Amino acid sequence: MGGRALKSIVTKRIQKVEFLNLSKTVIKVLKRYFANVEIPRYYFTKESFGDIDIVVGIDGEYIMNNLNEIIITEFKPNEIFKNGNCWSFDINNVQIDIIIVLNKDFESTLVYNSFNDLGNYVGRLAHHMGGRYGSEGFWVTYYYKDTKNKIMISKEQEKIYEFLGLDFNRWLKGFDTLEEIFQFISESPYFNWTKFQLEELNRINRERNLKRVSYMSFLDWIDNNVSDDEHKYEHNLSDIELYKRIDDFFPEANLFDEIARIEYEVSKSKYAAILFNGRHVIDKFGLEGKELGQAMSGFKEYINDQFGDFNETTIKFGTENMLEEFDYYYKGKCVIG
Repeated sequence: MGGRALKSIVTKRIQKVEFLNLSKTVIKVLKRYFANVEIPRYYFTKESFGDIDIVVGIDGEYIMNNLNEIIITEFKPNEIFKNGNCWSFDINNVQIDIIIVLNKDFESTLVYNSFNDLGNYVGRLAHHMGGRYGSEGFWVTYYYKDTKNKIMISKEQEKIYEFLGLDFNRWLKGFDTLEEIFQFISESPYFNWTKFQLEELNRINRERNLKRVSYMSFLDWIDNNVSDDEHKYEHNLSDIELYKRIDDFFPEANLFDEIARIEYEVSKSKYAAILFNGRHVIDKFGLEGKELGQAMSGFKEYINDQFGDFNETTIKFGTENMLEEFDYYYKGKCVIG
């Protein structure tokens, strides 16, 4: 995305008429293979395009293995470049970006990629408030005992926007200009102009946004219009206060139930690791290195198959019984081997 993914050929910007015609052609082909195919929205007066982004929804990941073949057969490009879930290729020196997502993420991905960098701006807004927003929807990151856990809150865009102080009905009407997009994001009561400055971004986002004309235009617009204290929301909620607010607004997410589940699973895993671990096996059986790693991995699979969840079984059996079970497993493995 952004028109710079291909390196072996020179791609060009195209005017709206060519964009619409070529988009129609590519979508018609892709719809022979996929049910959900759509172009993200763009502001109405946009006259030129550096590439054509197309979001494609799939039921499973298996189709990704066939996408290269589809692209080669149908479009015969000079170059194909894959970055994550995005396949970039050329048609008549125009870069086409196919963004592959699961159908459950199709609508949220379309919204996130619409109207230039608006999804990026909404993500920065959510991040400043303590949440996360992206192509999958809205979520929080919960840290517990050195673990990092993603808790999905919602994919319902209208509700997410409302939570972030934005009017999704305004989004549905569309925007005439980039300036209208800038104005839209700045109208959230949670907008803080300082959080969009390059020095506030991590290195990857800073380097990427430096190359994006629309993002740099946004910074210029901020400097001239909203770089004041009225547009400088300071997030001062504690984590528990934020979670309470999210739980009240998205009760269907069962946030506190999910937090309890995570804490239980993490604690269970840590307790099980105390009861039975590689050190026990080293001391009892003398295994080390690669042999130890393979034996432990195979033993976990064996326990999961024979008794169910490894951690729950370890807690139920205790150290001595787990060592006896390991002895039985390992002797059987050696006999079979």
